[in-house]
Amino acid sequence: MDSSPDTIQKIHQEQGRKKIKKLQEKINTTKYNLEVSEEIIAETPSDAQQKELSQKNMQRRHGIAGLEQEIRGIEQALED
Repeated sequence: MDSSPDTIQKIHQEQGRKKIKKLQEKINTTKYNLEVSEEIIAETPSDAQQKELSQKNMQRRHGIAGLEQEIRGIEQALED
């Protein structure tokens, strides 16, 4: 295996791109779940269920923000 700095950098970049792709897939899935949940909330007469789903959606939004921040960090590291 070639351990030159260029080879190591290429491996690092490829790993970063793969991680970004996985994180983006998680974001997309979470956004879909958020949309479905919003539809359920609109159709659900139960206040308790609406509250529970709303809380989950808040957690989803925070999760998305964290994943997006992680992606930005990886992208910044790849630029260096």
